[in-house]
Amino acid sequence: MTDFSKKLIRSSGYERAGFAERYDRHRPRPPDVLLERLCRYARVEKPALVVDLGCGTGLSTRAWSGRAERVVGVEPNPAMLAAAAEAPRVEFRQAFAQETGLDDDCADIVTVSQALHWMDPDPTFAEAARILRPGGLFAAYDYDWPPVVDPEVDEAFVAYQARRAEMRAARGIQQGADRWSKSGHLDRMRDSGRFRFCRELLLHSIEEGDADRVVGFAYSLGLPAAMDDPELERELRVSELEDMARRVLGDRTVPFLFGYRVRIGVR
Repeated sequence: MTDFSKKLIRSSGYERAGFAERYDRHRPRPPDVLLERLCRYARVEKPALVVDLGCGTGLSTRAWSGRAERVVGVEPNPAMLAAAAEAPRVEFRQAFAQETGLDDDCADIVTVSQALHWMDPDPTFAEAARILRPGGLFAAYDYDWPPVVDPEVDEAFVAYQARRAEMRAARGIQQGADRWSKSGHLDRMRDSGRFRFCRELLLHSIEEGDADRVVGFAYSLGLPAAMDDPELERELRVSELEDMARRVLGDRTVPFLFGYRVRIGVR
């Protein structure tokens, strides 16, 4: 692992103790309609191999268990992989997206869930095209943040995100993810010349959530997440978000709506 790679992982905050477990518990799972649509575009009913780049704790990898003959999750951060739960026909390997070590033309589908903005685009697209069979599908998808819950809860979360951004700017914290904006994913895919057809799809998913999950989302954002740091929690005023979530939601579990933006490229 290069010094730059180590710095990138450290800048994410994703290697901090307890972070991976919270991430896995609170972040959303890819919806069935997304996986079905990817199979449709790849023109395969049950993929022989799906490769999930930047898989983190395997949320987006395990979703393919039972839907594909074989699934490989690729993740460079050992702390995230340590929290990846086992699932039938799913395996994980510690590697970077541009150096998977997989064979040429081996995959029907290659995915990147909520992670392409962490990756150097050109070598990632090149590697995805290399391991995809002709006609195979590359898909980079992200969910909008925060989920649609309630006007007051959503407003409180946006305010928390603004405080977090201000703190990062004040402390000079620049994450690797700042280098490549999500809004440019589709154009970069097209400009790479690796895919013969590219487009964007818009989907949504509904999951159940409560006040604890709202706060859990805040802790799953990486640096400078509070993560049991009392001083940082006070500075970010996490309690304001929690108080609003508990006042509005109480003990109720309600639908959380996640909007998805899916950029696909057919090799």
